Amino acid sequence: MSDLWMDAGLSTADALSVTKKRSRARCRSGGATSTEVADPDRCRVRLQFGESGCGGIVVSGDTDCVIRVARQLSLTRRQAEILVDEAIGLRESLPEVLDTLRDGITTRWQLQVILSRTALVPYESSITPTLDAEIAATLRSKKGSWTRARLRDEVDRLVIRHDPDLVRERRKEALDNRGMWAHTLDDGTAELTGVMAAENVRIAVKAVRVLADSVCKHDGRTVGQRNSDAMFALLTGTVFECLCDREDCTAEVPEPDAVVAAVRSEVVIHVVTDQATLNGAPWIGWVDGHGVISDEHVRDLATRPDATITPVTPARTAPTGVAAETSSSDVVVIFPGSQPSDPYRPTTACADFVRIRDGYCTEPGCEKSAFSCDLDHVTECDRQRPTRGGLTSSENLNAKCRFGHLHKTFGDWVDLQYRDDDGRLVTEYVTPEGYRIRGDAETLEDLFPNLRRIRFEQPAQAPPTPRVITGDDTPPPNNRTAAKHARRRAESARNQRERELREQADEPAPF
Repeated sequence: MSDLWMDAGLSTADALSVTKKRSRARCRSGGATSTEVADPDRCRVRLQFGESGCGGIVVSGDTDCVIRVARQLSLTRRQAEILVDEAIGLRESLPEVLDTLRDGITTRWQLQVILSRTALVPYESSITPTLDAEIAATLRSKKGSWTRARLRDEVDRLVIRHDPDLVRERRKEALDNRGMWAHTLDDGTAELTGVMAAENVRIAVKAVRVLADSVCKHDGRTVGQRNSDAMFALLTGTVFECLCDREDCTAEVPEPDAVVAAVRSEVVIHVVTDQATLNGAPWIGWVDGHGVISDEHVRDLATRPDATITPVTPARTAPTGVAAETSSSDVVVIFPGSQPSDPYRPTTACADFVRIRDGYCTEPGCEKSAFSCDLDHVTECDRQRPTRGGLTSSENLNAKCRFGHLHKTFGDWVDLQYRDDDGRLVTEYVTPEGYRIRGDAETLEDLFPNLRRIRFEQPAQAPPTPRVITGDDTPPPNNRTAAKHARRRAESARNQRERELREQADEPAPF
């Protein structure tokens, strides 16, 4: 954050621009460093013998390289080893992805995510060059914010598409190696680790948190301490109690068995996939809170006795219209977006669709699940003057975490959501000074393109009758919504004028 304020004479918007440029410059420098570190001529094997010619040591080029990097950059040998291993792995397997670091498009942590998700692909595999090229092309073409979760999902999608058999084998191997381990720590504590299917972990974690959160607000334990005690109670069937020591304690702590039974009936794990994948076609699925999974995993989940398969579109509601996209021949099917009794509130189907489409919170950098987020009207709904916009439709709704939603409502920022010339959903966040920050680089529409063919729109209806309150003590009207609408119209007009120029410039994506 020091970059923002080291130039005291800059405006906030200019400081943000400088920070972005400096971040890219550091990435370019990091790319050059990685290229030099991974130079094969520097990682050759060297032999050094004692004076007598008998015995001696073998010093590899890797070791020598690690020592050079550690001393030059003031790193520990372990830190230098990690840097060298990353650089060599990128140089040998993903050279085009490494070039994105040199060009200031990606950062080191992003390359670490990519390396970890492509580690299961053998270096000598025939798909490695193609995978490298596609990941690099994605990073260069998609502008916006890449969180760890979205980048992980994108790389996993490409890996599964090119070698689904390898992913299936790795999943089977991982499940075969599931188990439970205990590790003794210092000071009389120990660590318990369990490896199981991702969906089972979700259920287990939910059960622990339900029991841990049943205490009253006066319980003095931290969240971690309560979770630990609740986990032990669930595993052993012992009593879990509130430790507030108050006679008027209001906690209603359930029995562990009751918690498990309740969680079993109330925990919902959202899985998104195409119907063709359920029918046996090779593709992918997406699990809320976990990420991309293989088609075999999808079908395993679908056959669970507690699984409920629900279509994304409302099965009992006829579409209100069918339209063709201007930039595509694909047909878009339109369904009702708002409840008949309250035009402000989306229908259940519309709300579920928006959360499925977004996958995560749309705030740049936030990885909170969309299913745990609020739904926000991007263009504020003006109940007094509905003609200003802010309709309840899937194109005007997105998922925001509670903090992001409150900041949007009571802050001076505005956000925009529109479709570009390719039909992709784009979000932008505009600071009070007018500086624009791109939102997420992709949504689940990129994983499941059929989602682009679905819309939920608010049916035409008469505007509500305004409620007018008069009197001597009537407070002055709040013009926050009107001011935001005015700013939004100005930003939309400027966005329309500058979009073509910005796309032609083809600037690297912000981080």
